[in-house]
Amino acid sequence: MIPKISVFITSYNQRDFLSEAIESVMTQTLRPFEVIIADDCSSDGSRELITNYAARYPGLVKAYLHDNNLGIAKNKAFAQKQVRGDWLTYLDGDDRFLPRKLEYEFQCLEKTPDTRIAYSDYYVIDPAGKRMQRWSDGATPPSGYIFPEVYGRSFHRRSLFRCELIARECLDAVGYYDEDRLTHEDWDFKIRLTRHFRAVYCPEPLTEYRTHGGGISQRMPAASLLREILAVCQKNLSLLDGLPASEQDMIRTNLAGFLEDRANWAIRKSADAGQIVGSIKGLLEFRDLLTGSDIVRDIMYVAGRVPLSIKRLIKAG
Repeated sequence: MIPKISVFITSYNQRDFLSEAIESVMTQTLRPFEVIIADDCSSDGSRELITNYAARYPGLVKAYLHDNNLGIAKNKAFAQKQVRGDWLTYLDGDDRFLPRKLEYEFQCLEKTPDTRIAYSDYYVIDPAGKRMQRWSDGATPPSGYIFPEVYGRSFHRRSLFRCELIARECLDAVGYYDEDRLTHEDWDFKIRLTRHFRAVYCPEPLTEYRTHGGGISQRMPAASLLREILAVCQKNLSLLDGLPASEQDMIRTNLAGFLEDRANWAIRKSADAGQIVGSIKGLLEFRDLLTGSDIVRDIMYVAGRVPLSIKRLIKAG
């Protein structure tokens, strides 16, 4: 029996790449049950393109064209709620699936019946579609219970997997994307998802993730991005309750290292003193939530790189 796999694509002013994204889903070796395309009030011709696909594939492609811009997290949550298949995965409007993505990930799930999440390797590509590197350019990512690695961001380069294939029942247990998130809604969702369900890693690259200047991480002030990261950390700390002390310590230690990396990045990217102050203050506000880790040491390390005039502003604030 052919599995009922729903694919949802979210788009916002990505017309230059959107056809490639949609075609990569339509040409899968395992045909999807439905293709949901949720456009967040684009003004670049994306809506017309999506409408044409829905007309070409009636009953398969389902177009949702918002009259107002919802934002990334709300649009993704909206798309999740439209899913009618037994399994679901997703694709951003500027990325691409490779042809065997659905088939191979579902095969991995069939071979590991205790899992409800399949994730795979992917290529990072440039705006022209040229492959630059593989995500798992290091140790093989884990299978099974991967919550510590996801929450502690201990994957290679502290990045996360993308476009996971999950059972529809997972949404009933953990909910949808957090609509209050401005960024990092994917990390927040994966934290909750992997706390409750086991995963299987598929070692073949099955997705292409495109990097270009139009992403929100390039447009949002660095201090604001850091605050979003801290909000996700704080929101999910209760999920550590009941875990063995050694596991909690490992997650907290990895989180501290991740926060140090992000704070250093925010300082390098901040355009003015006010943004730098915001970055440091955000980290200071978080230190009590990581009791037992080396976060205070990390804060002092970061603070040591800040000019004296900025330190005075922080103290005064």
